[in-house]
Amino acid sequence: MIADSFYRNRRVLLGDLHNHCNISYAHGSLEDALANARMQLDFASVTGHAAWPDIGARSMPPEVIAYHRDGFAKLAGRWPEYLDLIAKANEPGVFTTFFSYEIHSFAHGDRTVVSPSPPATPQSDIDAVQFTQLLRDTDARRDRRLLLPHHIGYPTGLRGIDWDSVTDRASPLVEIISMHGLAERDGTWFPYLHTMGPLDPRNTMVAGLAAGHHFGVVGSTDHHSAHPGSFGHGRTALWATDNTREAIWNAILDRRTYALSGDRIELAFAINGAPLGSQIEADRTRSVEIDVRAGGRIDRVELVRNGTVIERIAPTDDAELGDRLSGLIVVEIGWGEKGVRTDWDLTVALDRGEVRAIEPRLRGHDVVDPLDRGAPDYRFSHWQPVPRGVRLRTRTYGNPTATTSQTQALALNVICPRSAQLTVTGNGTSLTIPIADLVTRVVVHHTAGFVSAAIKVHRFVSDAERNVSWSADDHNDSKGEQDSYYVRVIQENGHGAWSSPIWVSHKRERRKGH
Repeated sequence: MIADSFYRNRRVLLGDLHNHCNISYAHGSLEDALANARMQLDFASVTGHAAWPDIGARSMPPEVIAYHRDGFAKLAGRWPEYLDLIAKANEPGVFTTFFSYEIHSFAHGDRTVVSPSPPATPQSDIDAVQFTQLLRDTDARRDRRLLLPHHIGYPTGLRGIDWDSVTDRASPLVEIISMHGLAERDGTWFPYLHTMGPLDPRNTMVAGLAAGHHFGVVGSTDHHSAHPGSFGHGRTALWATDNTREAIWNAILDRRTYALSGDRIELAFAINGAPLGSQIEADRTRSVEIDVRAGGRIDRVELVRNGTVIERIAPTDDAELGDRLSGLIVVEIGWGEKGVRTDWDLTVALDRGEVRAIEPRLRGHDVVDPLDRGAPDYRFSHWQPVPRGVRLRTRTYGNPTATTSQTQALALNVICPRSAQLTVTGNGTSLTIPIADLVTRVVVHHTAGFVSAAIKVHRFVSDAERNVSWSADDHNDSKGEQDSYYVRVIQENGHGAWSSPIWVSHKRERRKGH
């Protein structure tokens, strides 16, 4: 890890600050949402839909207006219950909760209001003038609440971000990835496909930086089925001293954050010793350090300056693996006929070696439209460590399209001898797989023949394939007064990470005699 006291004294925590349940208009109970969040996250906020000040500014179907207004009223009526359950779920050092509600806006784009303190009201009766004033006057540090812009990539005026209404004080963070897609830049591999429309390149991360805004970046699921952190829709990672509200809140305010698509990736980034989120002054030559511990095989790590990639880095250690293996084993389950439910009870374990960590990669029910039909239940995944392994009980449905995954997975961070074996048992299956085989191939097993549910044990990912440490000087001759730098990590499996920027202002040269 970067030899800097900031990173030495902190650790990576994973969370989701923006997601929904039936506390307003979505599916699944708040209790389900909190239980699902605790299963695979370090911190979370569950968000109620609260208000839409300019709901009548555009033509909308009456039934859409009705379900929004009903949802706002529902949240207002259940607000004391919401505050009580969020407060009770908070367990310092183990699982941290925050309070949040969402305000829609055609004109300015949507905001999630996030706070470490219980708000007295969700502002369900806020009007357009008051919302504009809220955007202008909020100071996240002073007021202990931030306004988090999300699904920023839609056109301005159609619930995409209006950069003119964004202040660094009110919005130290911007959500760039969720179930809506990735709004880092135009042309990414997570396109906007929601009913709300395509991505507008003017409303992306790189466009906001080019306009001179200072913000950190996060990911959230914006999930509507009581499943914060639902895998593959976006997560927030941050560097904090410990898992408490104040430590996480300070990391948020200082922009010590980065956005994830899904897999856990540890990303440290510094310029002249200053960590991600910093604003510093420096000479034209800057010392850049990047350290990545990825959740899969790294394809490339990119250093972006002022919207342009200036370095591409890849793992360089191609030495043959020895008799002692250290890395990741990923077991993925699902597939089968479209929409057909499979209930799983699997145990995955090594016969020798050590499981250093278990990373759940679990999904909830995907809901695009809040009017979609509900599911029978929303809390259906459970996992627990067993000796040298893990037991997983969950549910999958055959993938709804050939490009939409509904699989579930676990990643085991292991160290073991090459001669060790992995066993996968349950659902009428008993597989014994030599780890030496996983070094060169994957193992696929259908539980009941053609088009049945299946198990995939991915190829072993060595630490050398998923780790990058890089440092170099950037000799920058740009003419602007300030440069923005951020790091993009892309894995071979398509998942990635995007760091909050570091802004570097040019030191002003002193004239002789002064």
